[in-house]
Amino acid sequence: MFKRVTFGFRIRKQLKNNRVTLPPRLSLFQRVRLPSSLKIEENVAFRDGYLLWSMGAYSYSYSQLERNTIVGRYCSIAKDVTILGYQHPLHRFTTSTVTYSNDEFALSGLQQESLKENKDYVPQPIIIKNDVWIGANVVLKPGITIGNGAVIAANAVVTKDVPDYAIVGGIPSKLIRYRFKEEVINDLLDIKWWEYDFLDFQSIPLDSDINDFIRDFKQLVDSNSIKKYHPKTFTI
Repeated sequence: MFKRVTFGFRIRKQLKNNRVTLPPRLSLFQRVRLPSSLKIEENVAFRDGYLLWSMGAYSYSYSQLERNTIVGRYCSIAKDVTILGYQHPLHRFTTSTVTYSNDEFALSGLQQESLKENKDYVPQPIIIKNDVWIGANVVLKPGITIGNGAVIAANAVVTKDVPDYAIVGGIPSKLIRYRFKEEVINDLLDIKWWEYDFLDFQSIPLDSDINDFIRDFKQLVDSNSIKKYHPKTFTI
């Protein structure tokens, strides 16, 4: 479900108070279609285009993604990341869109009831979890999920789900390696550090060995020195 929203002074002020950097082409009083489920946490930056999508705290994007994209926290998205178009049907007599859509030609004599749904044409959201880094010129297929801590190398074409903490690259993308050993990945997925505000655990040396970081972070949590992050959130 989508809603049309006018970006007047009230909404822009609310987003500014949440420290949300709006895309440069989203002008004052512009009307845009946004998903009803839109959630934008504080401390995020949309650096390109005019669209907004759900994005978690401390994430930024230099690319315009689809409206129904869902991005977690602490994500870094480089320039010129694009989304693959929807699949045309291969099992019909034609791959042309004329069998399921009249959007391209607006044929006046077409009988709408004759159109047959192309399930691959239905928009599917891309889910980008937390602490994901996507390099420049990456192409993403609709409907995929990119796991926590994953890295997508520049110029990759990603057509399948990406596991947690995997580094992938190539056309189509393939696993290059994992960022850490399996036991370290399991520890990171267990502590879910992205559920906390960076400002609350910056006392930990930020360039420390990953095992030292996990140990020190657990100590902060176990001693109740830090609490889970509940950022300001903009919704429709």
